Amino acid sequence: MALDTTKIDTIVFDLGGVILDLNTERTYQAFAGLGDLSLDDVKQLAHQDFFKQYEVGEIDDPTFRAHLREELEFKGPEDILDEAWNAMLGPIAKSKFELLDQLAEEFRLYLMSNTNAIHMKRILRIADHFSPQKGFYNYFDKVFLSNEVGERKPNAGFYEHLMEDAALSPSKTLFIDDLEENITTAKRLGWQGHHLKAHESIEELLKDRP
Repeated sequence: MALDTTKIDTIVFDLGGVILDLNTERTYQAFAGLGDLSLDDVKQLAHQDFFKQYEVGEIDDPTFRAHLREELEFKGPEDILDEAWNAMLGPIAKSKFELLDQLAEEFRLYLMSNTNAIHMKRILRIADHFSPQKGFYNYFDKVFLSNEVGERKPNAGFYEHLMEDAALSPSKTLFIDDLEENITTAKRLGWQGHHLKAHESIEELLKDRP
């Protein structure tokens, strides 16, 4: 079912799981393949503080890699470690780029993502592959990344930073994210929000909207 966008002038998109295909299981499996840890042990690593610290820019790439090496007991090449970390990142469908171009004629578009420098380097390469004629950031009025802003969803500070920087009208702003907790914060701040379910796509929600 298409969303009613008649009362909004701005759309804020999450990245992973909304625009970019995302499968964290692939990274868990890749990490497990680097050493002797079980898949369950690897999944427990995701709860360690250094992941969130990296996501808000509190630690740099070498420090993050050092933490991974220690936890995974991996002494191999840096590029192999990065490949495993990036394994979760899938393609971006051409239809999404086409939709963004269409929406840009009517709405201000922003990207708001919990991410990190290693992932963004790969994501930009993925985007260039599927849309070589136009840089990924050029599909949006502005891009807001957790590792650059120093805040992450669902913390209200990230949303407030975007609102102030972009001079958003909360009631006229639609936020689309694949995690319900991130939508909850948006709605608490007066935004409109849609929790994107696994069976949904932004193409279905926005292409034939009222």
